Amino acid sequence: MSSKEGSGGFRKRKHDNFPHNQRREGKDVNSSSPVMLAFKSFQQELDARHDKYERLVKLSRDITVESKRTIFLLHRITSAPYMDEILTEAEIKLDGVRQKILQVAQELSGEDMHQFHRAITTGLQEYVEAVSFQHFIKTRSLISMDEINKQLIFSTEDNGKENKTEESEQPWLWGGSMHPIRWKHEVAWRFKPSWKGVSAA
Repeated sequence: MSSKEGSGGFRKRKHDNFPHNQRREGKDVNSSSPVMLAFKSFQQELDARHDKYERLVKLSRDITVESKRTIFLLHRITSAPYMDEILTEAEIKLDGVRQKILQVAQELSGEDMHQFHRAITTGLQEYVEAVSFQHFIKTRSLISMDEINKQLIFSTEDNGKENKTEESEQPWLWGGSMHPIRWKHEVAWRFKPSWKGVSAA
């Protein structure tokens, strides 16, 4: 017998030294025990949180795409005669983006927004850039953080509620108002000195 076979035979004999019922011990688990019920509850909670995170990532991606399209549209303004038409089209696109943000707000209702911050921040940054660009073209001034947040207050009709209560009659403000640092970063980036867009009058 070779050393390889001998070694293998030893391992097999060593394995057989354990009684068969002892090797199978522990496979029968009481699924109704408090510990198992607790872990099952944790599993359901984590699965629900992961599903919500993925939905928010998809919404953020849609917000990013539509905001970029709005920016590209605004870059097409080369003369005054076409400005009003393009600005109107841009506003329609931004209204659609805000409906996506409303869906984000509904997903985050009752949640700790900081747990999902990474899922939505990219879309919000792109939205701020698009809104800032549009505002500058229209007014030749920089948009304020308060003005951005005011656009993210939704009525009960926007929220899709039919039965109004005292609580639902109030404007519905999503729980993720724009952070000052994020607002400053996006506005500063859009209007940095090397920017080649529409110049101020």
